[in-house]
Amino acid sequence: MRTLWSIFRDFIPLIAAFFIPPQIVGLGIALLIVGWMLYSQAKTRSLKTLTIINAAYFVIATIVTLFDPNTNILEYGLVTTYVILAVTTTLSLFVGDLFTIQYAKETTPQAVWTHPLFTSINRRLTVIWSVSFTLSALFACLTQFAILSGVAGTVLTYIWMIPGLIANSVLPPRMQRQFAERMKTMQPQELNWNPAIADAPPAEPYHYDVIVVGSGIGGLTAAVELAALGSKVLVLEQHYLFGGACSTYTRKGGFKFEAGVESISGLGEQGPVNHLLKRHGLEGAITWLKNTYEYRDGNQTKIIPNDYWAWRDQLIAEFPHERTGIEAMFTEIKACYDGMYSVFAPDRLCPRKPESMEEMTRFAEMYPEFLRWSTSTWKEFLDGFVREPALRAQMSMLTGYVGDAGEETPAGTMIALMGYFLIGGFRPQGGGGELAMKLVEKLREYGGEALLSQLVQSIIVADNQVHGVVTKKGVYYAPVVISNVDPRVTYEKLVGLDKLPLSYQEKVRRLEPSTSLLIWTAAIDCEFATSHLIHYSLPKPIHLASIDQRIEGFGIHSASALDSTLAPKGKGTLHINMLTKAEASRFQAMTEKEYAAVKAEVDRVCRELLREIDPQAADSILFTEVATPRTVAHYMRTHEGSVYNSKRLDGEASPFPTFKAPIEGLYLVGAGVGYGPGIEAVVISGGDVASQLGAFFAERKKIQTA
Repeated sequence: MRTLWSIFRDFIPLIAAFFIPPQIVGLGIALLIVGWMLYSQAKTRSLKTLTIINAAYFVIATIVTLFDPNTNILEYGLVTTYVILAVTTTLSLFVGDLFTIQYAKETTPQAVWTHPLFTSINRRLTVIWSVSFTLSALFACLTQFAILSGVAGTVLTYIWMIPGLIANSVLPPRMQRQFAERMKTMQPQELNWNPAIADAPPAEPYHYDVIVVGSGIGGLTAAVELAALGSKVLVLEQHYLFGGACSTYTRKGGFKFEAGVESISGLGEQGPVNHLLKRHGLEGAITWLKNTYEYRDGNQTKIIPNDYWAWRDQLIAEFPHERTGIEAMFTEIKACYDGMYSVFAPDRLCPRKPESMEEMTRFAEMYPEFLRWSTSTWKEFLDGFVREPALRAQMSMLTGYVGDAGEETPAGTMIALMGYFLIGGFRPQGGGGELAMKLVEKLREYGGEALLSQLVQSIIVADNQVHGVVTKKGVYYAPVVISNVDPRVTYEKLVGLDKLPLSYQEKVRRLEPSTSLLIWTAAIDCEFATSHLIHYSLPKPIHLASIDQRIEGFGIHSASALDSTLAPKGKGTLHINMLTKAEASRFQAMTEKEYAAVKAEVDRVCRELLREIDPQAADSILFTEVATPRTVAHYMRTHEGSVYNSKRLDGEASPFPTFKAPIEGLYLVGAGVGYGPGIEAVVISGGDVASQLGAFFAERKKIQTA
């Protein structure tokens, strides 16, 4: 109805012309009104076809009246009105700027304008109104020229409005409901299967409801969620530590190092990590230490305040000429972040996505800022607010947390990362492995099992159905397997490409690894100068000759400077990370002498960098280690040593890899599916798979307790 009111508003000039005497005055007022409407629409870039045609009509009518005041040009007002409408609606179908869509945009959030359903609804409505207006124009002409009697002609002129009015009220919600139903069932046929859940947990040894391959946080999330529902769950980890990248290992002298995770988000009120801990009574089980971020651009050091708005004020002081843009940008980020996290209320691990146009419209009306940027890059987002390169670099310092795309990182991903400043990034006291261990303990409390040093060699598949896994130490059986292993490794090494449909074999081959890291760790005989997470942008790139790579920046931090439990008293640990290509096979092909030369060069460069930042620490090094993509491939079991698993294949209806595999009973979680890398994102992925499976186990539990 709001759309109809918008259309009626464009008829105000016609009403003024027809009902304000004398004719020249009515036309003059109509011309002024339509002129103002044209100006307003042009200003907002929302010119309407009807307004343009009305303007042309009133200009011609006014000129004719000025030259011949006795001409009653409005005598054919009804005919004129319907002819204008018929021409406008029909013309809009051919030029592509649909008549009703011009008005629907005024009452619908911008986020839904590009939705195919929005266009489809308005195309149908425009066709209906085009036919209605054309028939009304025809009968108006027949009545005007006395071919039809006044009463009959008038009835036949107006009656054609009824189908249009009915369509406007009934068609949109009906098409929205139909679309929602299609979306629920619209997935590739090979993914249209349900897991084979037994009526009761299996009692036989080595038989389980669910086997989780890998104990990364995504896999542990799914395992704990499902075990809480009464399913018999087994987690198998190839390493001697649980947690994957979120594990903490000990070296000689009692120094503890993080395998990868340095900061965890998602602990705000609506954060999925927070929800996971609360759901399982773990909110008080971990002491969280808040990180502080430091940005270094050459010799310039910026400590990022722990208060989000204080950071804004600091940037304004540093870049006063960008004040307006900075203020608007920080407000926009906060609004986007609130919109993004509203879908996790009240305690969801995976987002509650709008399932219909009605829900999407309501969401868009509440959070237009988030949807405005949901398909943009971070570069496009920044372009909308600021220009200063140094400012943009500071705002983009966390892009390395999710890959090496820099400003080409999706804006939605970066808005989520802004949570590190809005809410905070944290590390568990005792190391990231504390989070993994608390989840393992909770899994065991629920009756689940978790085993270490269990390298899964293959996933058993017969007749396109999962039946279990084979390890070096034995065979374990289950109708459901959740792989927390890199998707390409899962499909190529554990399943076997020959078990996949041909189209999926090609998809797997097309998967590319994301970035990898060169990682330098050190133990020092003193405490490091700062507990900040330092993002260091080099004034001049460094060239690593041994691998012919250009290094433009580093990530540097001392976990023990914030958490004294990670090193002996008075001593410290250090991490320096450098982004590099995921080319584990290149490092594996090196001779031992060549590989040692790479490590020696990385060690030398990091020692020199450390001397610039903390000379005392540089003189107090006790021992160092260097990890390469080859190391990452071995311990994290990823394709080519990628730290964030495979890149997803875009340009498809459902970007591959998906949570569900084309093999019945096989699911994937982790950084390579769903929501990408980072503890928060993989918690969401584990929660999503658990929600898909959970309904079956919840129903079984309900029957058992009835």
